[in-house]
Amino acid sequence: MHPFEKEATELPPGVSPHLDVRLKPGWRFDRRRRALVSDAGQSLSLRRLLSPKTRIAPMAPSLAAADPRSLSEDELLLSRYLQVVLPSGADPTDLASDLRGLEGVEQVSTPPRIGLP
Repeated sequence: MHPFEKEATELPPGVSPHLDVRLKPGWRFDRRRRALVSDAGQSLSLRRLLSPKTRIAPMAPSLAAADPRSLSEDELLLSRYLQVVLPSGADPTDLASDLRGLEGVEQVSTPPRIGLP
């Protein structure tokens, strides 16, 4: 390998490993409780799955904080997206599998790795 090439699994400096998560319709992330919450009142704590240094951020914070009844269908979809940012050097593979198994999660994906051939 050329000294300037990076392995496909390496992230650029300053970029933490992360997962993109889409919640099922009727679910949202409650930052205060660090839990997924359904419109029906069901709550799934993420504390046992995530290290204390893991951050969860809505991809559209203003939509995630809005009253769902005031949002259009497209805005509702955008409000269901989260980014789960892991500590530097963490491997997101196991966490991705655990998150996919949760009732309120519709999709979990890792962002594409960009690199030179």
